[in-house]
Amino acid sequence: MGVKIFRDDNWHRITNGVISRKDIMHLDGEKDRELIGYLIAHAPKPCRGSMMEYAAEKYSMDGEAEPRINIDDPEDTFFWEYAVLREQVMREENREALRSAAINCSDYGVAAFAFCRLTGYSFPPNECDAYSYRTYFCDILPGTAPWMITELCRKMIEEGGRFADVAKECLRNRKDTNQRCGFS
Repeated sequence: MGVKIFRDDNWHRITNGVISRKDIMHLDGEKDRELIGYLIAHAPKPCRGSMMEYAAEKYSMDGEAEPRINIDDPEDTFFWEYAVLREQVMREENREALRSAAINCSDYGVAAFAFCRLTGYSFPPNECDAYSYRTYFCDILPGTAPWMITELCRKMIEEGGRFADVAKECLRNRKDTNQRCGFS
């Protein structure tokens, strides 16, 4: 796999426009479609042409990807990034990378998706607004044992992490139901 956005602060690098052709190499033309389009659209102009050529040859993608637009709110600047993160969290299988992102990442979207992938949590949507899609729902990482969820939540609470309150709720729910977080 090419660039792994849940590792080494890669997402921060990409959203700041530090993108190179090697970022799109060795990706999957179907499973990484959102990421490939996003990388090409946000790459510096000198690099964009060669990236489009590579994507056309390797992934059968013609032209520059159209930005993803939230039809309920065209001014929603996070919609495309959310789509990329949702796609890519399902591609990340490294538990430690996800754990580090959930606890340490300064980017809310990366941290939220990592937390949800490790716990099975899903943020409740706002009441029927244009941002209700932002539940950060994704399947739980295969092989996740109940004790792993408990350990992550305790660490999050202990360190006062971004999702400490959610982790407390998660632990309460687990105690009541003896399941994963159980919100999805």
